[in-house]
Amino acid sequence: MKIFIISSVKDEIFISSLEAKDRDGAILEILKAIGLEDIDGAFKAVKDREEVSSTLVGRNTAIPHARTSSVDKLVYAVAKSGSGIEWDKNGKANIIVLTLSPVNAIGEHVVFLSHVARILEDDEKVKGIMEAESTKEMEEVFSL
Repeated sequence: MKIFIISSVKDEIFISSLEAKDRDGAILEILKAIGLEDIDGAFKAVKDREEVSSTLVGRNTAIPHARTSSVDKLVYAVAKSGSGIEWDKNGKANIIVLTLSPVNAIGEHVVFLSHVARILEDDEKVKGIMEAESTKEMEEVFSL
């Protein structure tokens, strides 16, 4: 697994090749890469959100997310899997953008998810994510 830190405070993480094969394993792998102290709390928050509705959004992409007391500011990770992660009964995810926000950061959380959704609707951006091999390349994809 290659991990590229996009920010020196580990607010954003880019994982170029996930080792996990299923959704829960991928979420845990990403949370560990983020470096949270409360991985269990963050994992529970993301899993609880998945129970409400799947975050597999099409184009073989998933946007697992949660608001949780496990973070004090918005953090996110972009992860890729060439073979795909078994996400749910609806399919696999090759691109996963996991986002965590503080419980009281509703507006910031929604704005960021909207930004991610716009990126994932763009065929060229999705191609750029799959082809990115460096932090710089991933930053370019995520800029609007």
